[in-house]
Amino acid sequence: MGFCHSSQRALSPSYRPSCLPLFRRLPFLLLFWVIVALILFGCLSTHSYARRNGAALTHVVKRGETLSEIALIYQVSVGQLRQWNNLQGDRIFAGQHLEVESPDSPVSYVVRSGDTLSEIAARYGVSLGALRDVNRISNDRIYPGQTLRFARPSEKKDEVEEAFEYVVRNGDNLSSIARRFDVGLELLRQLNRLKGDRIYPGQRLQLRPSSLDEAVHMVRQGETLSSIALKYRMTAPELAALNDIEGSTIYAGQELRLKAAPAHVHIVERGDALWEIAAAYGMSVRELKRLNGLSSDRIYSGQELHLSVKRPLLPDIYTVKAGDYLGRIARLHQMSVSELKRLNNMHASVIHPGEKLKVNPILRTERERLRLRDIDWDDLADISSDLRKIPQGNGPYYAQGPEAKRQSHANYFEGSCLTIHRAYRQARILWRAFDRKIDRIGRLSRALNGWHIVLDPGHGGLDPGAVVENLDGNGEKVYVVEDEYVYDIALRAYVLLRLHGASVSMTVLSPNHLIRHSDPPTLTFVNEKNEVYNSDSLTRNECMANWPNGGFNGNLTCRVNIAARDFKGVPKNRRMFLSFHADIDPGSPDAPLVLYYKSRDGRYEDNRSKKFAQSMLSSLGAGAYARGQNLGVLRNNPARIKVILELRNLAYTDHAWALRFEELRQRDAEKVVRGVLDYVKRQR
Repeated sequence: MGFCHSSQRALSPSYRPSCLPLFRRLPFLLLFWVIVALILFGCLSTHSYARRNGAALTHVVKRGETLSEIALIYQVSVGQLRQWNNLQGDRIFAGQHLEVESPDSPVSYVVRSGDTLSEIAARYGVSLGALRDVNRISNDRIYPGQTLRFARPSEKKDEVEEAFEYVVRNGDNLSSIARRFDVGLELLRQLNRLKGDRIYPGQRLQLRPSSLDEAVHMVRQGETLSSIALKYRMTAPELAALNDIEGSTIYAGQELRLKAAPAHVHIVERGDALWEIAAAYGMSVRELKRLNGLSSDRIYSGQELHLSVKRPLLPDIYTVKAGDYLGRIARLHQMSVSELKRLNNMHASVIHPGEKLKVNPILRTERERLRLRDIDWDDLADISSDLRKIPQGNGPYYAQGPEAKRQSHANYFEGSCLTIHRAYRQARILWRAFDRKIDRIGRLSRALNGWHIVLDPGHGGLDPGAVVENLDGNGEKVYVVEDEYVYDIALRAYVLLRLHGASVSMTVLSPNHLIRHSDPPTLTFVNEKNEVYNSDSLTRNECMANWPNGGFNGNLTCRVNIAARDFKGVPKNRRMFLSFHADIDPGSPDAPLVLYYKSRDGRYEDNRSKKFAQSMLSSLGAGAYARGQNLGVLRNNPARIKVILELRNLAYTDHAWALRFEELRQRDAEKVVRGVLDYVKRQR
């Protein structure tokens, strides 16, 4: 059956479709209402508040946080925080665990009606993953009256934390310390303000950048120019001049640069990768590493990279589009507005469609480089088939497009007018035409010959994943739907992996679109509940349960079974499974996360996938990290390498902002493919 409609209300995450006749469901319904009555009775007799006592808690430092901010959150002094954590100064780093002995710190919480797990995690500043682990929750379902515990210091994850400081010993030299802790020699000098390499026993050396060393700051709700300047030990006029701000007006989501880059220096931002910086400036990775004393490809946000002085830096040219403004263009190319104006000899901020602007070359993407090989990415979205093409700013679509021009609010959705099997057949028509287009391009390399890679776009069908609010350039609300965007990134990765010789398949398909544009980015992708499993057998039964559904446990099994089908006949050591998602965890860093399988009790760890996950980090860019977790789609998965890629964290405004831009989705896909290529090359 189809379910063609649009609605002001989204399907509940706990919705589980059923094909049982009503009379067979009556006993279950009666039991359900008895349980609800008991829960409500318990809620009425229970105080729904966070119980607190004087036990210490662990605070995981987020990007941009300072010691004074954390002290204010827990109503303690900075001196107390230093004492409890044996800190010598005020420098802390993202991911650092701080013990907080506050009488007002919550240790447990009784769930109230309407609560969600992610909201509770955000309210108390804890990691969503940690909240799941401590309370043994396999998904995000909670119920009124349930008591949730928060992680205590003894319940920390067994992740290896990197050293942040080092005390110099007799016989040490700066080069040996840099090699031992995998930190660039130039970065070591930069962090410790060393003009040479002279050090002495007993000297404390900072090994990693802290929040005070960041290159940019994303404005949060309620922040002022003065408060941000104070946080980074600047003056408000200095911060305003650096970002070409007249007066003191700033807005939530605005990106402020905290440092000016000298000539022939690139300041690393979160997400920058060494390989793409080298490509942007016409250098080799080896040359960039030599100039900066790097022993590996690892770099950090805020790090200053010296570039080659042998050749001039040639800027890229950007053509202004309708609706563009200087702030957006600067942000896309990792510049401040003042840098953009200076590069183009501009005295005002007025720009016009069609105008050519010089910009930083950091986003010279694979898409632009591939044009030399006659690859037209726009043409890949324009396929020839019997399905009618529907041009649209957030399209194109085929056969039928969404009624709405953009996602109008968080709960908006449109159902499918097609039965599930008809949707599958239509999706296959699109996909065959898409494959024919890719085949005509040829190959970029044969590096992935013999590999079969299954791509799993997270969520889809009845489950949109996260739907988050964001702002456009005029401060108007726009909404980002996770599954619509990760599907687009997966498609772009599909093309690139095929061009490098891999055999590639998808677990989920859309019946009415392929690669989509965002022109302008305010035309956000609409939550259409029409994606289907890439399986003829799974879509033949018209039961609603056979649509992909995040609240239905069989959803993950279906994806694993599709992978098992596609891996038949493929050597075990040539099987890879990549699941694409966007995180929404305010307790995690605003950086890409690669998840591999680790059992809940910690006794089993998928070491092959762990090594792959760790190898991906340098390709995904500064700040990327890996973690083991008990995840259903990775459990019993027949792939030799299997990971989940949380490429963005939608708990952060700038990540939701970035997903709306085609250029940045393309960049995310290229990083994934680069990581795969590097891993396969190292295995050989």
